[in-house]
Amino acid sequence: MENPIATLALDGGWLCLDFINTVSARTPEVAAEYLNTWDDLRAWVRHVGLFSENEWQRWQALPESNIEEVRAFREALYVLFEHLSRKGSLHPKHLDAFNGFLHEVYPHTQLCLTDDGLRRGVTEAPHPEKPLWLIALSAEALLLSDRLTRVKSCGNCGWLFLDTSKNGTRRWCNMQTCGSQMKAKAYYHRKKAQ
Repeated sequence: MENPIATLALDGGWLCLDFINTVSARTPEVAAEYLNTWDDLRAWVRHVGLFSENEWQRWQALPESNIEEVRAFREALYVLFEHLSRKGSLHPKHLDAFNGFLHEVYPHTQLCLTDDGLRRGVTEAPHPEKPLWLIALSAEALLLSDRLTRVKSCGNCGWLFLDTSKNGTRRWCNMQTCGSQMKAKAYYHRKKAQ
């Protein structure tokens, strides 16, 4: 049987947001955890294409790390970006927590020359925490980008996503799933009220 996280929709639009969305929904009554084991993280890392096949083979053979710490990191990112999506600003306490993660990541980074110029990347050596380092750098890049104000929370499931619509008014992580459900509910309530 295929691991559900291996086919999880990647509707966040940014690596760190897709990582934050590794729960079925952010509403407590329907939330289901997708990151239960290290094998779940392995399946997600492969699903998002974080590593080349060769690098993934080397990484997945490494000893496991603590999945509770992985989830704690994810939840710290969620709180940081969810507050931003709701309030339009970052909370200093949440930013301090994220800076604590960055402090652990930076010794494993270096500047890399790419076609787009310089960017911060992770050193090549395989390490169990390498996916988390890449996710942290993704979050840092989003926080420093001009797209930060486009981070939104889905009105149906609570997933976070980057609103790439022209006018910045998208309300759902995915029109085919959450958008359709919300429109159907609204239609039902309008008809019922008549």
